[in-house]
Amino acid sequence: MEVQLQRSFTIPSPPKNTDPTELPLTVFDRFASNIYIAVLFAFSPPTPTNSHLIGALSETLHLHFPSFTARLTPSHLVLAADPGGALVVEAAVASSLEYHLPLLPSPEFALLHPPTEGASHLLQVQLNRFRCGGLVVGISAHHRIADGQTMSAFYVAWGRISRGLPVDPVPTYDLSWLTPRSPAKLEFEHWGTEFIADDDLSVHPNNFIDPGETSNVLLQYSEDYITTKLKLELKGKFSTFEVLLGHLWRKITQARGLAAGEETMIRVSVNGRQRLRPPVPKEFIGNLVMNAYPTAKAGDLIAGGLASAAQIIRLAVRRIDDGYIRSFIDFGEVHKEEDLVPVYDRYGNLLSPNLEVDSWLGFEFQEVDFGGGGALRAFLPTWVPMDGLVILLPRFGEGGGVDVVVALTKEHAENLKKISHSL
Repeated sequence: MEVQLQRSFTIPSPPKNTDPTELPLTVFDRFASNIYIAVLFAFSPPTPTNSHLIGALSETLHLHFPSFTARLTPSHLVLAADPGGALVVEAAVASSLEYHLPLLPSPEFALLHPPTEGASHLLQVQLNRFRCGGLVVGISAHHRIADGQTMSAFYVAWGRISRGLPVDPVPTYDLSWLTPRSPAKLEFEHWGTEFIADDDLSVHPNNFIDPGETSNVLLQYSEDYITTKLKLELKGKFSTFEVLLGHLWRKITQARGLAAGEETMIRVSVNGRQRLRPPVPKEFIGNLVMNAYPTAKAGDLIAGGLASAAQIIRLAVRRIDDGYIRSFIDFGEVHKEEDLVPVYDRYGNLLSPNLEVDSWLGFEFQEVDFGGGGALRAFLPTWVPMDGLVILLPRFGEGGGVDVVVALTKEHAENLKKISHSL
């Protein structure tokens, strides 16, 4: 893929009338991975001009997402401060978009968004114009300012403003739900679960792998396959997420060839908005994600069947309820002056025998529309140079279903492709 960068500039933070404003990071922000998340949206022509999209982006940021233009410190977001703003890059691609469709994971995708290594802006956008007039919007955002729910709201809002429509519901930064209890009740152990419990931040060398030894595969599960193959076996007792993840967990365990007595764990991201009582509106901007940790011995996982795997996942996810999240909020209040280090900082890019799973099924990525008449042809995370990451996406096109991006070592990825749909 030949990509020519044409120009880059910064959309400034909203005009300031006072000194820079500091917003403390919540305990959920501090728990989020200290990384950028990069995604691609592909649109067939005709599409709005770059100047139109950039104007709509500027309006979206200034009106509803000023935190995306802030500067990040270990404990705060600093608004209206240098080097703030959002980076925008305009680029031209020599080939036609149709040549690259359907989009399949490829290291070339890194050319379609600004580099995240050493980035100084929390939001980076690259507008890639293809020879045919097609457009791929490459976006990377720092996880400490937004979780998946927030990014979904941002993409949809940008599209609505681009089409001249009001943003509804209006994003909110209301943190009234974050009020800790008095006295604090630390009812669960959060050291070692969410934050590192000691001063040893070293990562074992066995947790690293050469990125060149990894592979990303896209597995496609139609609604018919999920309903008539997987769910039919379980007589409808489990959700699509529980059934499909249970199936994937077992297949990846087999593809890795784990020993029967080896323990395998999934780190599952859980959106806390609907789990708090009362629920937090989905338009809340920021981070509100916890992790669940389904765990099993490899031999038991395979021998127990799909129903057992789905049940293990269900019980672990349900543990992240109002009580657990309130305990975590109180933990954040008790330790707010400390340098909290999330457990992610102990992980390398080789997670085997474990997995990290992010489900984007409940978000509205497929609703993103910038106008102009072109169709959204694909949505995909960019290449992930690691082993053990699984991302569930809503499938585009007729028939529905779920697309799954799986990052594994090359050998295990090839094994998985052979058995991914076997029962």
